[in-house]
Amino acid sequence: MLIYQNTFENTKTLNYNFPMEDQFYATDKEAIVADGITRDPVGISDLNSISFSEMLEKYPRPSGGELAAKTITEVFKESKGTTKERLIVCNNAVKELNNKYIKKCDYLQNDYYGAVAACIQIKNNILEYAYICDCGIIVYDNNGNIKFQTEDDKELYSDPYINKINIPWNLPKARMIVRRDFRNNPNNIQDGMCVSYGAITGEKSAEQFIKSGQIPLNQNDIVAIYSDGFIIF
Repeated sequence: MLIYQNTFENTKTLNYNFPMEDQFYATDKEAIVADGITRDPVGISDLNSISFSEMLEKYPRPSGGELAAKTITEVFKESKGTTKERLIVCNNAVKELNNKYIKKCDYLQNDYYGAVAACIQIKNNILEYAYICDCGIIVYDNNGNIKFQTEDDKELYSDPYINKINIPWNLPKARMIVRRDFRNNPNNIQDGMCVSYGAITGEKSAEQFIKSGQIPLNQNDIVAIYSDGFIIF
């Protein structure tokens, strides 16, 4: 039974007609949440060179993050197969989106449109899930205890190494390094492990960062699918 579904606008962006970059689709048996990747403001390289309100005003409309998230939820709704297979279909759809809008990716204002996502489908009391990056799935038991939760792969594996870059995020060099070297890059090996994170950008390598699995459900279990804003909240 579907109990609750919603998105919440950032209170700091109210009155700016800011794009809704979180999208979802949900029924009693399947659901997906897609969180669009934040874009750079138009014509601005150093993010500290303008005020927060000016940044919101210069934010691209339509947003590539919003378009990618909408594409993912719409394509998931119409697709078939395992949850991982359906996310791969979504990734291919985002590739078509980028072929239309991004002529040459510069990892800044002309970065690939993309989003992170988590999805589920339930059949015969088996929860099948797939996710990429910091969207996730939680299963609570009848007493409200967490019996299963996916990992935040970016926080666990990428952020410790991204923090070593020691270049402020407001500078374009930092954003370029992270998006080029740490996103969907299986060859970024440090200390014997891959320290990249995944995102649905249409790149073939994104498929390697989709994690999936199955768990049995018991009566009265509650399943939540969320973006990283849920954890922060």
